[in-house]
Formats: sequence, structure tokens, C-alpha cells
Amino acid sequence: MTNATPGNKSLTVLSYGGGQDSTALLYKLAFDQDFRNRYAPGRLLVIMADTKDEHPETVKHVEETKTFCAKEGIEFAHITPDMGYHGGKWQGYREFLNATRTCGSKAFRKTCTDNLKLKPIYRYLEEWISMNYGTVCGRKRGFYQFVHQGRGKVRIIIGIAAGEEKRIGAPLEKWAQETTERCYPLVDLGMDRKACQDYIASTGRKVPPPSNCILCPFMSDIELLWLYNHMPEDFEDWCRIEQAKLDRFESEGLPREKNLTVWGKKTLREKLAEAQAKYSHMTSEEIDDYKFSHGHCVMSKY
Repeated sequence: MTNATPGNKSLTVLSYGGGQDSTALLYKLAFDQDFRNRYAPGRLLVIMADTKDEHPETVKHVEETKTFCAKEGIEFAHITPDMGYHGGKWQGYREFLNATRTCGSKAFRKTCTDNLKLKPIYRYLEEWISMNYGTVCGRKRGFYQFVHQGRGKVRIIIGIAAGEEKRIGAPLEKWAQETTERCYPLVDLGMDRKACQDYIASTGRKVPPPSNCILCPFMSDIELLWLYNHMPEDFEDWCRIEQAKLDRFESEGLPREKNLTVWGKKTLREKLAEAQAKYSHMTSEEIDDYKFSHGHCVMSKY
């Protein structure tokens, strides 16, 4: 394990998603001294917020990551809803959909990442800073006090790969502008998703699948095929969730043309039928390869 630069008071947080990009960053921080000195010269904290809709392979990888971090002396915080940092009805992705009788849609505002990942992370982080640096906690005052201690802004490392730069640039709230600094090492180094996969493999470790919610509305048609082929019960649950949303708003008098589905106008079953016809030439192995090499959280900006 690489060590922090002696005397450096800074704090760097790796926002960990459990997928290929953030795993490559974690291994770079652990094994590449020059990378560590450049991007996390002070104290390092790895944080992951759980959506409760991760793929089984991701859940397994996260558990292996906890073991890895413990061995390497890296502090890892896995924020689950029972810890109290998830807010309101956002106690998990499907929990929110069921509680609100909505379905998530390509046509709706992109609020899931903010509510299931970013807000829980920052709530946890302010409390963690308070416990470790003696700052106050609440209404982001702890972040300001941390900066006023002369430690600089909290650096947040985000796993956006080269080629996905369009995800960068979402406006920060005033407190975040004044107390945090977002950092995108993969973009700096020109590492795209394939380069991340190659780097992970070069460490002798298994390359994890992309980290996405099982029912992410931003998946492609091919990924919908993959879901139906490999996780039919989850596909059926999604259809149930979508129909509950349609029924709710129909009962409230919303015209069908404005009562949007996951794909906007067509239902999941209609999109599945289209995908089955359109991609009938693809083998199961080709669909699996596509799924393994594509992340569909690229619609969320950080």
C-alpha cells in the first residue's frame, strides 16, 4: 500500500461505484505511487452509496473490494439505507419506485444518482469529517470548517472515463463550489473504459462488470435483451412497476399519450419485442460481451 505524503493535511475521497472505472482508480491509488502522490497525497477515504439494485456480480465485487481495502490499509465506507443517510422515500431504487408508483423513464428528470448516491455520500462525509477532525456537523458547516482549518478543499475523485466527458460539468451548489474539488483522473490520463479493463487485468485481478442498477431506465435495447435473458424475474418486476405507474396516472385522468413509460411511449414488453426482432442476429455471447463493456449511467452528470 502506498502511503500519504508526510505532513500533508489534505483529504481525498474516491466516489466508488463498484464498476470498472472506479475499480481501476482504486487500484491505481493502491499500486501506483506517482498516481497516489498526484491525486491523493493526503488522507484517502473510499465511499460507496448502495442503491439496493446492484447486480449480484457487483455485490460480490464490492465485498471483495472491502477485503482488498482492509488488506491495503485503505478506509472504505459502504453506505447502506439502514445507516440513515439515504433520504425520505429514497431507501433504494425499487423502494422509491414502489413507494411513489413511478417507473423511472428516459423522459424524466435524472434524479436517481443524486438521491441514491451523491446526497447519501455527502451526508455521511460531513459526519465522518466531524468525527475525524472535530468539526461541527449539519447544513454543510462541517465542510466549511474543514477548509478553514487550512486543509484545503475536499478532493472528490470521480470515475468518469475518457470519452465520457459530456458527463462532466453539472452545476455544483454554492457550498460544494466553496469546499470541494471534483477530479477526473481517467480523463486526465486518457483512460477509456477498455483501458480501465486492461489495467485491472494487469494487476492480476478479475475485471468486474459495469456497475449499473438492474432496472436502470438508461439502458440500451441490447441491455434490455440481456436483462430478459438472464434476469427474467427482474424484467417481470419492472413490467409490474411500469404498469402500476400507468394505472396510477390513468386513474388520475392523465391522457395516455402523456402517461409515459420507461422508454417514453412504448412499454417494456413492446421494446423487448422490438429488440428481439432487431437483434435476432446476435448470439447470447455477443449480447453478454456488449453488456460487459457498456455502462449506461452515462446520462448522469457529476
